[in-house]
Amino acid sequence: MRKECNHHVNIGLYHFLIESLPLIVLLFLVGCSPKNNIIEKPVFITKNTQAIEVNKVVLTDTTTVLDILANGIPHTSIRIASTSKLIDDKGKVYPLLSGIGIEPDKELVYPESGKANFQLVFPSLDGKAKYIDFTEGDEVKNGFVILGIQLKDIPLPEAQLPQEILEQQTDKNVPLSDQPLLFGKATIKGKILDYRPGMSDNVRIASHNPLVKNGDYLVLTLAPDGSFSHSFNVLGTSIVWVYYAEVATTAEVFVAPNQTSEIYFNLREISRKQSKLHADTSYGKELYYKGPLPVVVEEWPEARELFQEEYKFYDFKKTPEALLEEYKQDQLTYTQQRLDSLKNSSFSPSTKEYMETSLTVALAIQLQYAPATLTQRYVSDTETYDADKRWAMYDRFKKAYPKGYIPEDVLQALNKPSALFTSGYGSLVNNTANMKNIEADGLFAELIKANQCYRTIRDFVPLNEEQTATLQTLSEPCQQFLEAANDSVRKIIETNKKEHGFRINEAGEISNEDLFASIVSKFRGKVVLVDFWATWCGPCVAGHKAMHPLKAELKDKEIVYVYITGETSPKEHWDKMIPTIQGEHYRLTDDQWTYLNKLFHIEGIPTYFILDRKGNIVYREAGFPGTVEMKKELLKALEL
Repeated sequence: MRKECNHHVNIGLYHFLIESLPLIVLLFLVGCSPKNNIIEKPVFITKNTQAIEVNKVVLTDTTTVLDILANGIPHTSIRIASTSKLIDDKGKVYPLLSGIGIEPDKELVYPESGKANFQLVFPSLDGKAKYIDFTEGDEVKNGFVILGIQLKDIPLPEAQLPQEILEQQTDKNVPLSDQPLLFGKATIKGKILDYRPGMSDNVRIASHNPLVKNGDYLVLTLAPDGSFSHSFNVLGTSIVWVYYAEVATTAEVFVAPNQTSEIYFNLREISRKQSKLHADTSYGKELYYKGPLPVVVEEWPEARELFQEEYKFYDFKKTPEALLEEYKQDQLTYTQQRLDSLKNSSFSPSTKEYMETSLTVALAIQLQYAPATLTQRYVSDTETYDADKRWAMYDRFKKAYPKGYIPEDVLQALNKPSALFTSGYGSLVNNTANMKNIEADGLFAELIKANQCYRTIRDFVPLNEEQTATLQTLSEPCQQFLEAANDSVRKIIETNKKEHGFRINEAGEISNEDLFASIVSKFRGKVVLVDFWATWCGPCVAGHKAMHPLKAELKDKEIVYVYITGETSPKEHWDKMIPTIQGEHYRLTDDQWTYLNKLFHIEGIPTYFILDRKGNIVYREAGFPGTVEMKKELLKALEL
């Protein structure tokens, strides 16, 4: 018995020594060095990951050691690239020498705790270095980056903010006014504080104007100092989402006709709040904002927690009619509970009013999407993934969806001008235009009618005589918005007629198996960027616009741009759009398009391939990766 106990003690001691080895080696390195300096929990400016943090920086006369704390899901893994390096404030580079507790380029599996500790060893730093950046290098896609790791016991330099932003005062007692519809040009501008070249070079802006299709966004390239600016037509006060990928953060702000909205992303505070080692520090607000409804913008992150709900399982043995009614009553109950919580909260009057409207719009959306939501629940709850069964169930819910499903008081609330401020309103307008069993009136009905005209314009087709007549029945702001959009499309079409640099190609009568090879083989010897897209895809169009200046920059390189779409892109719209997209264009049949999507496992558009000079696919990405990434991959392919 004693022998067995000793065995367990020895095993326990073995595991303790193995798990403690990185720390023991680190202490040995520090203890053996005649000169060392340890910076505990060094402050940093920003990082692009929550997975790793620098617990210590150990400076000796021979090495620089980063003591890393890593957090992840138990039994998953983490890997550090051998291309990792430190760069000091003078630009001097220090390559990774070795790892302690982790082997570069090899996976380290997280234990049951989901926590790991290891050290990364680099050459000794220049004694005058004030800070260092850690990066896995440009060779590693989405690699770990920690910038501005401070080596001196001094505060971080002040973030540069306009004085009027710092000094502005907001009155929390001002109610949310029902602003009437107004047409005008809104401007949004801002800056990524602490931005440096090499970081993500763009922001994505999605406007939730009531006539604009949700999901459409613009890609704005940042200036060298991290600033950006954009002006566009709006119909009343609207919510805008601004997304910055470097720290995966989204700002929800407002724009209004004839006004300028300003936003500043405070990267150091965003990163600090994601840190477990710097919970007691603060670097100001995550976002600084000046524009319409400032109190709502400030309180919204906390207020939106009211939207959370518990997941409920449904009995799919019941009839579709019974399930639809049960789901409706659940949503009405959830909404009332949230409204009661809102009434008793300490939020400002304007935020309470905005939240009340947002909850009503959210309720309308939930009820509008009830057939799709219940079908999704059916798939997940019953684990029925057969496509035919899924579509059959959806069809049953659609047929059972009754007229008047959305209560009248909810529909009437959609006529409040403040409803236009909410993020889901445009989606509600866009989808209701396709639904015959929802009766709308007032402002909501007018916007549905306007949306039907705007869809045509959005597809690069100017309004016809019938639609122009419809235009005259709308309010003046709606008329102005649509007329401006219609004039813009006419001008683009006229300009496109004069454009050069694009070519329409025929795939020809060829087997599906030989189709892709036939398309790209004629460009062998050059690098080829293949873009799978569609005319109706907002992110696709945003990617085209973002690529335009990069094409000009790389015009002397041997690069060919190939654009492939299918019959879901109406030919009339496609013909009018492609003159502004320089490159080789193919419009495939439905059968050809479906074949290529299955062949390459394309699950969404845009999807991009880069082929080297021999025709090998050396890079693929779903969604536009940004011009920095695209340029890097194109130049890399040119060198192969």
